[in-house]
Amino acid sequence: MKITKRQITLLGVLYIGSISYLHTYTLATQAAHQHATISYFISGLVCLLSLWLVATTLKRFSDRNLLQALAGRFPIFGRVLLVIYLLFLLFICARDIRIISDFTNTVLLNRTPVPILGLMVTATAVYICQGGIRAFLGLSEIYAPIFIASMFFVVLVLLRDIHPTYLVPYFSIDWSGITEGAWFVFPYQAEILVLPLVISGKYYKAISGYVGLAIGTALMVVLLLLSQMVLGIPLVERLIHPGYELIRQIQITDFIDRFDLLLLGFWYPMALSKIAFDLYVLCYTLQIVVPKLSGRLMTAPAGALAFACSIWFFKNALQLFHFNFVLPLIAITFYLVIPILFFAVLRPRGGKPEPKAG
Repeated sequence: MKITKRQITLLGVLYIGSISYLHTYTLATQAAHQHATISYFISGLVCLLSLWLVATTLKRFSDRNLLQALAGRFPIFGRVLLVIYLLFLLFICARDIRIISDFTNTVLLNRTPVPILGLMVTATAVYICQGGIRAFLGLSEIYAPIFIASMFFVVLVLLRDIHPTYLVPYFSIDWSGITEGAWFVFPYQAEILVLPLVISGKYYKAISGYVGLAIGTALMVVLLLLSQMVLGIPLVERLIHPGYELIRQIQITDFIDRFDLLLLGFWYPMALSKIAFDLYVLCYTLQIVVPKLSGRLMTAPAGALAFACSIWFFKNALQLFHFNFVLPLIAITFYLVIPILFFAVLRPRGGKPEPKAG
C-alpha cells in the first residue's frame, strides 16, 4: 500500500497531538511558569535531532523499516534490543490506556469504574488495530484536520478572555526551570519516532516527520499559551487537565452550556487511535522478534496484557501523574540513545546484500 507524505504528516500530528495535552501543560508550567512554551521548542529541537538520525539511517534501507533492518543485520543482538523495546512499548500503551480511562472517569462517566472504562478503551483500540496501517492513515486524514480546525475555532472564541498580563514578567527567564520543563515534555513529543520504525524507507520521507513534529508542537504551544492567558499561571500549575478546563470556558449561548462535549467528540477518536497505534507497533515488533507469530492475531492478547498492566502498574490517577517524573529518564534511552545507536551500527555494507529479516 502506498503511503503519501501528507498521510505521514497527519499521522504524526495524530500521534503526538492527542494525549500530550492532558499532563504536559501542568508539568511544564510548574517548572517554567510563564515561559513553558520555550520548553516545548527546546524539546522539539531534541526530537528533531532524533528524527534526523532515524531518517538518515532509514535511507540506507529503502525496502524495509528500521526494526526489520536491525533484526536482519544482527539476528541475536537485534532481537534482544527489540525485546527491551517491546517492554517499553507495553509500558507506554498501558500508560495511555490508564490516562484515557481516568480522564473519562473524571470528565464524562463519574460513576463507571475505571477498569470498565479501560476495558472499553482497550476493546476499541484492538478493533482499530486489526485494520492495520490503512485504518490509522484513514483516521488521521479525517480527524487530524478536524482537530486542527477546532483549535483555531477555540482561539477565536476565547480571544475576548485573553489576558496577556498573566504572562508578566515577560523577560525574567529561568533557564533551569525551562530545561526542567523540556525534560518533562520530551517523552511525549518524541513518540513521533515510532513512525520510521514501522514505515519502510520506500515510503517514509524525512520532511513528513519534520512537518508533523512542527505542526504537533505548534498546536501544543498555542493551546498552552491560551490556557495560561485565560486561566492564569497559578491555576494551570494546579490543574490535572488544564487543556480541558480551558475548553469548559467556552459558552456560546445559555442553551449550549456544554460545548466542550462537541470538542471532546473530535478529540476522543484521536486519543483512541493513538492507543491503537501503540498496540499496532507493539504487535509489529513482536512479530519481528518471533516471525512465526501473526501480528494481527496477537492484537487481542497484547491488548489484554496492556489493559492488565494499566491497572497493575498504576493504582490511581495521582500515581500516574507522578510517573511523569520518572518517565523522561527511561524515554531518553529509547528516543535519543537508541537512534544514535541505530545511526552508528546500521551502516551500509559496501555493496554486500543485506540478510533478510524474519
